[in-house]
Amino acid sequence: MNKVPLPQYDDSTAFDNLSNNKRLGSYPQLQPLVGTVKASYAQYLAVNGEPTLVHNPQIGVAEAKFLRGHYSSPPADLGHITKMRESTEHLVCPMCGSMHSGTLDHYLPKNGYPIFSVLSKNLVPACKCNSKRSETLLGTNPGERILHPYFDNCLAERLIRANFEDLGEVPRVSLALMIPNSHPDYMAISFHVREIVEKSAIRKYLADKWSLLFIKPSLVVRAFAENFATLNQVQSILEKERDALDATHYGKNNWNSIFVSGLLDAPVLTWLTQILSAPGRVPDSSLG
Repeated sequence: MNKVPLPQYDDSTAFDNLSNNKRLGSYPQLQPLVGTVKASYAQYLAVNGEPTLVHNPQIGVAEAKFLRGHYSSPPADLGHITKMRESTEHLVCPMCGSMHSGTLDHYLPKNGYPIFSVLSKNLVPACKCNSKRSETLLGTNPGERILHPYFDNCLAERLIRANFEDLGEVPRVSLALMIPNSHPDYMAISFHVREIVEKSAIRKYLADKWSLLFIKPSLVVRAFAENFATLNQVQSILEKERDALDATHYGKNNWNSIFVSGLLDAPVLTWLTQILSAPGRVPDSSLG
């Protein structure tokens, strides 16, 4: 989960070129759509992609099929689609926070909103959480919706942490929100976490991280190669580690930062400090 910059591709010119490309099977069927696409896209941007506010003009079945096909196999006129995939595949997934991307997710799904199928600001870098999300967009309760990484500023805040219970070699692992229910975007954030993040492999990832930490702490937090005398020292080390991970991954809700946020939870921090400050402990030995 990350707030990411808006792509700067010229969608208007790209769609003009696409509609006028005589070498494509969609010519000239897309030409009558040019005005509608541009007007709809301008309105999409004006409401920050908010799905309850976006106008979704209906287009013909054939035209919708052409647009979805051009997304799947982009012609040169839509080179930005290929560039978006290739330039972001090594980065944190803005949708779930995993440590890679590699695909593009239609924020407004291309089946229900085909008019936005090839427009860059509706295409969000994502990992395989894209397929698990499918076409989920809105919940049944007011305010429940998937967050938009280009427009939802709350994604720049620290939203979730790992939650470790029954501390030991194999703890119970879950996720916890770090925002109060008075947060203006609480319903959207909690829905997004439930429908996107929790359906990813994040709990397995966090469990594996814990296993490494338990066996040899410095494999996860390098400073833990040493012992520490006080809780404040351990807390300071973890906060510095989390800040570094935030900077490395351009956001506060990547899976590594989420893991360290879980270590800073009071019961876990106390448990770690008791072990790392135990008399006679061999530095960087198992936490067991």
